[in-house]
Amino acid sequence: MSVTNSTIATTPPKVFGFIPQYIFYTVLAAIVIMVVGYIVGRLVEILIKKISYTTGLDAFFRKTSIGRALLRSGYTAGDFLGLFVKWVIYIAAIFYALLELSYVSPNLSFLYDTSRSVLSYLPYLVSGVIILIIGLIMVDWISDYFKRSYPVNDQYSQTLLNFVGDAFRFILYYMVITIALSVMKVNVTILYVFAQGLAWAIAIGLGVAIGLVLAIPLREPLRRFLEQEWGGPRRDSKEGEGSG
Repeated sequence: MSVTNSTIATTPPKVFGFIPQYIFYTVLAAIVIMVVGYIVGRLVEILIKKISYTTGLDAFFRKTSIGRALLRSGYTAGDFLGLFVKWVIYIAAIFYALLELSYVSPNLSFLYDTSRSVLSYLPYLVSGVIILIIGLIMVDWISDYFKRSYPVNDQYSQTLLNFVGDAFRFILYYMVITIALSVMKVNVTILYVFAQGLAWAIAIGLGVAIGLVLAIPLREPLRRFLEQEWGGPRRDSKEGEGSG
């Protein structure tokens, strides 16, 4: 009788007569986490699309290089941001579910380690992508504003302005990408080494280009000054010689 009682005491309760209770509830919790994650991801995607459309974010994106590239791919700003946030929520839900399942057995400890690693890295990934998107948009806006803010009257001036604007765009792109990768915990040492040599070449090129751009409005006053200083005496001397 005592043996029977001890056997009953040590036997874990079961659901449906064959599934251990702790396994059943753990699997159920994992399924609930994934279902909730799916629902929340879909709702957030729809909300982001509506906010993007009503606030004019889609129209603003069309004015940037990234926005035009997205449109050529068939995505608006709301579509892209909604899709990105939705999949972040999906991934978080999946690995939270796997984390829950890892408690079922000690043999599933690899699920625990993997899930914790992914979930701890996910905020860095999201932060880096946000910095990358916002940074590239701001770079496009600054470069385009620079090109539009300087009055140009000929093709020569426009060519120089385009060169300077594109050079600034490239430098700022490089900085934004480097910062975003650093936030994502990616080793960017090689980028820093490459940037040292590139910085000198770009600085020289920008210096020459900026000098040429700034010299555009000075060309006509300088020509008149030179004609006044050097052309006037020569004409006077010729007139004096003719009268003599």
